[in-house]
Amino acid sequence: MIAQCACGFTELDDETLVDHLQLAFEPADRTGSDGSVHEELDRLSCLCGFAAITGDDLDQHFLSVFAPADAMGRDGRKHEPAEDACVA
Repeated sequence: MIAQCACGFTELDDETLVDHLQLAFEPADRTGSDGSVHEELDRLSCLCGFAAITGDDLDQHFLSVFAPADAMGRDGRKHEPAEDACVA
């Protein structure tokens, strides 16, 4: 299944939907909604002190601190997984 974003992005071989969402939401200064700076340090750890068990956990950590509640990206477009938009 290939995931799509509400903005029209379709997952690529080298860019997943999560990668796309991180690019859409991550601010240039990497300051999250909690006021802390979030940046991947070593494998599976964040500058804020968060330590993930898996890469998916770290991805979800970044999305949780960077993605706004309204899912509006820095480009002014809505970015969220598109419902019923998975392509087989």
